[in-house]
Amino acid sequence: MSIKYAGIAMMVGIVLSVASTLLYPGNALVNAVDQTDFPAALEVIADAPTLAHVMIFLSILAMLLISFGAIGLYPLATRMGGLNGTLLKFGIIIAIIEWSIVIIGLGMRHFVTHLMQRATSAAGSDDQMLFEETALIIHIALTATLLASIAIYPFATMLMGLGLTKLIQTMNAYKISAYVLLVSGAVGLLTYLIAMFAPGDEPLVYLIIFNILLFIGSISLFITGLGMYRGSEGLAEEEPSS
Repeated sequence: MSIKYAGIAMMVGIVLSVASTLLYPGNALVNAVDQTDFPAALEVIADAPTLAHVMIFLSILAMLLISFGAIGLYPLATRMGGLNGTLLKFGIIIAIIEWSIVIIGLGMRHFVTHLMQRATSAAGSDDQMLFEETALIIHIALTATLLASIAIYPFATMLMGLGLTKLIQTMNAYKISAYVLLVSGAVGLLTYLIAMFAPGDEPLVYLIIFNILLFIGSISLFITGLGMYRGSEGLAEEEPSS
């Protein structure tokens, strides 16, 4: 039953993550702006601080639920044994580290939103510029923090995808989603290497690619969560061959 609850947590977490990302001020559904334009991003936050706080909180909750779901896979990886089981366990650990870094970045985003609220309240005073400058500094720092999660993402995704392809014995939707995880992780690694060592003039292009990969990975994890929920009809609970 524990893997069933972990699967539910995984699916709910994915839905919350996608919804909170899309509804966050300045993103797809609300007054879209170039998130690499830091002053513009802060201005949008200042216009809708309550919405920003709510979406940040939901994003943190989503990361916790997804982490709980991933932990539910750990016993299956242990029973699988061998190199494949070890790689899956390592992938789960790296993924949880990645999501933990995201939570840290989201906490910083909470503080940035608070500072912009203070700046709005202090409009016309000397404190307004101080709050805005501090918010900008922290916003840049949180962007760098989230970049660390982007660097880890390809390895976590590839290892989890590879491990799940070995865990699931029959070719079905769950095994296909595992292969999608593996491929999206490989594409993410290639994109990251190009962005770091052969950057172009438009960093937004790389961010768009990563957002697409994250969305694809989210769908794959949702399907994995569904397989965990379905138990023996989804991800095999019996001991698979290594």
